Amino acid sequence: MIILVIWENSSYPFSIINLYQLSLFCNQIVFMQRQLLITVSLILIFLFGLTPLSYCEAQDTINKKDARIIKRKARDKYLYMGLGFSHINVTDNTTSPLMYKGYQFPYTSIGYLNHSKKKIQTLEADFSFGFLNSRTETPWYDPQNTSYYTNIRYNILYYLRSFAKKRINWYIGPEFNINGHFRVNYKYGNSAFTFDNYNGVGFATRFELPFSWKSRKYRFLGKDRNRRNRELRLSWQLSTPVVSFIIRPTYVTITNFIDPDLQTKITSEHISGGLFVPFNLRSQTELYYVLHNQNMFKLSYVWNFFSHDPGYNKVQSAFHGLYFAFIFKFNNKTSGE
Repeated sequence: MIILVIWENSSYPFSIINLYQLSLFCNQIVFMQRQLLITVSLILIFLFGLTPLSYCEAQDTINKKDARIIKRKARDKYLYMGLGFSHINVTDNTTSPLMYKGYQFPYTSIGYLNHSKKKIQTLEADFSFGFLNSRTETPWYDPQNTSYYTNIRYNILYYLRSFAKKRINWYIGPEFNINGHFRVNYKYGNSAFTFDNYNGVGFATRFELPFSWKSRKYRFLGKDRNRRNRELRLSWQLSTPVVSFIIRPTYVTITNFIDPDLQTKITSEHISGGLFVPFNLRSQTELYYVLHNQNMFKLSYVWNFFSHDPGYNKVQSAFHGLYFAFIFKFNNKTSGE
């Protein structure tokens, strides 16, 4: 209609020119519409195309984080308490050149265990109480020599490698320990008390052998039934402090025996230490029996040797301990690392 109006109200040349310009204008509008349609299409493709990709990437990131959390939670966590007996041999030149020895009961051990194939974390505290005697004493006449033994240790061991056809796992890592052996020999009167308190930071190594004990089938109500295989784990751990220090009396006792009411403070004379000074070596062999609910029983043998010789008042002792422990698992995850 617009073209006809222009055609009727204009001369021929002018109408032809206007018609040509109008056609160019319509072509530009069509071109702009196409560009707009292409732009909108690209925007929609960009939005709706990248949204699933971004969602997948985000979901994959979340899944990886969840997997790491699950792996961290997959370490088996235990609390345990054990009871047994121990035997101690000790020679302390501060009070006597004689060797004192004796069995001690109870020997208790409580601890926390965080266990996986890649890392083992242990916090353990031991306490032992008993009496010591020498060969020259008469138990019905001489007073008892009372012994109190304590040990606290914390270590983090990392998986190093496997050997013996990948049956034995080898771990190594740092250890911190606090040791104390307190003795009271009443026949020395106001000089009856003596002690050795030695602490150190060193390393520990551990070997573990998990194995199974296959159970035989049994027949019940006319049917063959399978017993659950017995899962066990044998471990041996050796540890020693590298940097240590010891606190012990210089002569007889740090109590002033001239004036019993005067207590001398611990000074630099009572403290010594250095690399492997004092020398302390600990060995622990353990046998674990895994129950169907993932709790465990443990039979443990501990041997600890201690020696310190500053040139006077030499002291050395050997500790042997055997205890049986119940280990309670307090997380439901199984170790999957």
